[in-house]
Order: sequence, then C-alpha cells, then structure tokens
Amino acid sequence: MAKLYVYPKRGEPFTLPLEGEKITFGRGADNTLPLPDPFCSSHHAVLTIDQGRFRIRDLGSKNGVFVNGKRIQGEVEIRSGDEILIGQTRLSVDRKLMSNVEVSDGPDPSTSFNTFMKLNDILVKPESRTTTRAAVPVGDLEKIQLEHRLFSVMTEVSKALLLHRPLNELLEHIMELISQNLPMDRGALLLREGSPEQLIPKVVRINDKSLIGQKMQLSRSIVNMAFEKELAVLSRDALSDPRFRARDSIITAHIKSAVCVPLWNNEKVIGIVYADRTSLADQFNEEDLKLLTLLANLAAVKIENARLVEKALENERMERELALASQIQRDLLPKGSPCLEGYEICGLNLQCFEVGGDYYDFLTIDEGRLGVIIADVSGKGVGAALLMASLRASLQSEISADYDPAAMTSRLSEFVHRSSASNCFITFVFCEINLQTGEVRYVNAGHNPPAVLRPKGDIERLGPTGMCLGMFPASTYEVGTLRLAKGDILLLFTDGLTESRNKAGQEMGEQKIFDFLKRNAKRPAPELLKDIKAQFQDFNAGVKPFDDTTLVLIKRTS
Repeated sequence: MAKLYVYPKRGEPFTLPLEGEKITFGRGADNTLPLPDPFCSSHHAVLTIDQGRFRIRDLGSKNGVFVNGKRIQGEVEIRSGDEILIGQTRLSVDRKLMSNVEVSDGPDPSTSFNTFMKLNDILVKPESRTTTRAAVPVGDLEKIQLEHRLFSVMTEVSKALLLHRPLNELLEHIMELISQNLPMDRGALLLREGSPEQLIPKVVRINDKSLIGQKMQLSRSIVNMAFEKELAVLSRDALSDPRFRARDSIITAHIKSAVCVPLWNNEKVIGIVYADRTSLADQFNEEDLKLLTLLANLAAVKIENARLVEKALENERMERELALASQIQRDLLPKGSPCLEGYEICGLNLQCFEVGGDYYDFLTIDEGRLGVIIADVSGKGVGAALLMASLRASLQSEISADYDPAAMTSRLSEFVHRSSASNCFITFVFCEINLQTGEVRYVNAGHNPPAVLRPKGDIERLGPTGMCLGMFPASTYEVGTLRLAKGDILLLFTDGLTESRNKAGQEMGEQKIFDFLKRNAKRPAPELLKDIKAQFQDFNAGVKPFDDTTLVLIKRTS
C-alpha cells in the first residue's frame, strides 16, 4: 500500500497509509489529516485516490497548494516523489523527501561570524591593471593566481550549465558541480517557495559517509544573514564560534567550518547554498567563500532561466488546452438559429477569456414547443466553463414531453449545490414557448429579468421565480406565464451586457438597448442582434471586457 510522507514544520515526520477514496487536509478536526498549521485553511485540500492514481485539489484555500514549488489551479495529478506544500507542511506520495535539513533558531544574532562579505564586493569585477612591464609583487601574484583559478572554475561550470535541464534535474546538477569544486563534507541547496514563503530543501549532498543519517541544522541567524541581508557568511572552527557553540547538532557532528551564501539571480535572492566541513586541518577560507558565492550567483541565474523556460512551456501547453477547451465550448452552443414559422430567433455569446461561464441554448421539447435557456455561472474561466458544461448535460437529460419546469429547476439547483463550492452558483432562465399560441411558461432562478417589448412600447419583465441554482439545498421554484403576440420581441441577456463600462467608467445599462429595440422593432431579429453587438463593442472600445456577454432575441412575426 502506498504511503503519504508528512513533514510538519514542528514535530517529527510521520507516514499515513493511502487508503480509501480520499484524504482531506486542513485545520478543521473533521479532516482526514488535521494540520495544526496557522497557514492552513479549515478545509484546505483533498487528495483523491483512484486505482493507484492520485490527484490533489485546492478547496479554495487562502494560501493555496503548491506542487513542486508551483501553486496549482483546480486539480492536478500527483506522481511518486512529487513535493506538496500545504501552509508550512510538506507532503510526498510514496517517496521520502529531503527531510534531514532544518532551519532552527540559533543563538543571539548580535554576535558576529568570523567572516562575512557583501555580494557586491565579490561579484563586481576588479579594475584591470594597465601596467605590463613592472615586476609583479608576491601578494599581487597570489591574487592573480586566485583570480585565474576562479575564472577557470567559473568557465568550466558555465560550460556545464549551458544545456537546458528540467528544474529538479538542474538543481541536482548544480550541487554536483559545487561538490566537485568546493572541498565540502556536506551541503544543501534551499529555495524560497510557498505561501507564506519559506526555505525548502531541494538537494542535499553528503560526501562524508559518517554524516549520513544526521540531521543538518542550519542556524536561522546564518540563514537570515545570507537571505535577508544578502551576505556571504563564513565561520571557521564552528565549535569556537559563539553563534554555533550552543548547537548540539554541530558539536555532535564535529563541524569545524561552515559557509552559507545567497542564491542571487541579479535581481533578488531566491534561496541559499550551505556547506560545512568536519576537518580542523582543512577548514573553509575566504577564497572558498568567494568561489561558492560566484557559483551560487551563476546557479541562481540558471535556475531563474530554467523556471522561465518551464513557465513558457507551461503557458504554451495551457494555451493549446484553452484553445481546445474554447472550441469544445463553442461546440456546446447552438450551431445556428432555429428556423420556425412565425418566429425569428437568434443568439450571441462573447467570452472575455478563452472559455467562460455564460450559456444559451434552444431545445426542442416536441413539435409544438421550444425551450430557450440562458444562464451565467458565478466566476469566469475554466472552472465556470466546466460547471456550465455539467449543467447543460443535466438539463438535456431532464427535458421530455411531460416534464415539469419547476421540478426540473429544483433538481438542477440540487445538482449544482452538490457539485460545486459553497460560493458558486448559477443564474438561470428557462422559457418554454408554445409555437402555436405564443404562450410562454418560464422559470427565472435569480437571473437578470428578460424583457418583452410590445409594439406599442410597453415592456414586461420576466422576474425571478426562485433563488439562483446551487445557492441553497432543496430550493423550490414557481412557474411564470405570459404570451407573445405578433410584433413582440423577447430579449434574454446576461449582466455582461448591461454592466459593461466604457473608458469614462459609464455603465451601458438596459435602457440604451430597450430604446434601440423600440425604434427598430420592425426590422428582422438577426439585424437587430448584429446592431446591438456593434453598439456594445463601440461602447466598450479600448476597454478590456471583465465578463462574458450573452444575448438571445426572439421575435414573433405572425
């Protein structure tokens, strides 16, 4: 049976068998795995288990769920060894993480280390000498030899880092290169990740086998000097350093010297590299500190580049998937307008993103009745589109010759309530039109009231007959009625039309549309819809749309 490895911020790591259908995480005691973590929500995330496959979903938490350092959106698949971060708690499915590194509180930070250097003092190139014939002093010769060594190492490391590698593989490669060029007994590379941000051990390298199995404790003081103050820190003979003297782990491991440098990508510090030695005769020196700082700077730039490449690849993949999703959603909308004697019917959908939460449809109930639907999911994007697709499928299965509009809407509301988060709902209008008599039976679940414009200028609204779908369990609805006569125009729309704003911040509103329809009531419905679209786009010219917009026009001609 697979296991879940759990690494809390405080306390010892433990495992949990992955059994059942799901495991929930959060501060609430009713979770499968309660996490006493101040940065967790009450119900933070859920891990679903299906025939050996695992998927994790963020339940709308404040601080999010991170998988391998990236905040997830919705639900993602988890593979063996993936690192999950929930608040300050790290988890992994079926494989242990690097858990032998811990940042802990150290002694009084007012005590100074043996050596610390500002990044600029190391990374800025020294001024070149102009003299060529003068004898070189011994001190300068040693300095030139040191600079030549640093240059040679940096050249070799630069060549080794030329090829692009996946981020996890790159981090391993960086630590291998550091280990080859720095005489260390063990070291660790930590990156800043999560919400709240924290230093997460990514790679641990242990060259001295006698240190395997020992926990590597990094003093918070040394970490803060490297990360917060952007200093390269060196402590020779750590046992004699007052800052380390109180650390039992260092005394046990006989650490004689340690270095800690920031991973600075020329813009900000993204993590740290730490290394230590146990040999009193061969401690780290300032040259080692400079070398590690230069290597860390080169590594940080490469890490940032790898992140940007992975982000670009991820964006490209998302764009392809969104384009496919957009096409699928367009296929779910009507392919054309119903061609019915005595009626002109047409619809329009404008999405503000690739996919959206607006929906309209025309459903044939029987030879004499047509169902017209318009709906709007709270929210936008992929989540809203998925919920709308589910609603469409449920609605199609409900329609039959002897259906009841009120009971059907109640069942749809119950479905949405079960299938979505507590803050998600759908406004919905269903109109059943008797094509012979013009009688309309309708249900309005919290949607903008559709309007019937009569030839004499009167306007009749199809007001709400119940709450939005999914807002409350066991919701009930009433059925309203009206009749369409010759020349009447029925307009259904979502709030993306009326609540849009132009550059001046003015709202489009309903009245402009109603006045236009009154003035042009004798024109064909497709022409009216085309002109309303043009007016809408002119009104919003130069303003990025903030919501999806959907319209349906029904005109009775005879």
